[in-house]
Amino acid sequence: MAYEKAFVLLRIGTGILFFIHGIAKLQKGMDNVVMTFGDLSLPGWLAYLVLIVELIGGLALIIGVGARYAAWGLAAIMAGAIVTVKWAKGFVGGYEMDLILLLVTICVGLKR
Repeated sequence: MAYEKAFVLLRIGTGILFFIHGIAKLQKGMDNVVMTFGDLSLPGWLAYLVLIVELIGGLALIIGVGARYAAWGLAAIMAGAIVTVKWAKGFVGGYEMDLILLLVTICVGLKR
């Protein structure tokens, strides 16, 4: 029982983090986010996909509806962030936070 409560807290907390990151993209302005993706040699449309997955996926984790499916989209975003941006920065100050978010989303995705 305690495990289930802890898992729910972890799921909700992770959902909040992703949702806030989506809101931050909107506040920054999607034109700026698209430009940042372009600077990373990524297609601009991917910025919108990431935004949608962060917002909807974050909400799904928060409320617990469709969380398993949303978690896989969020895990893909974290894997992509690690490979395209964070890996070159190394572990500390680089991909450490993305890695834990990747692992949490995989756990949520595997939860039955």
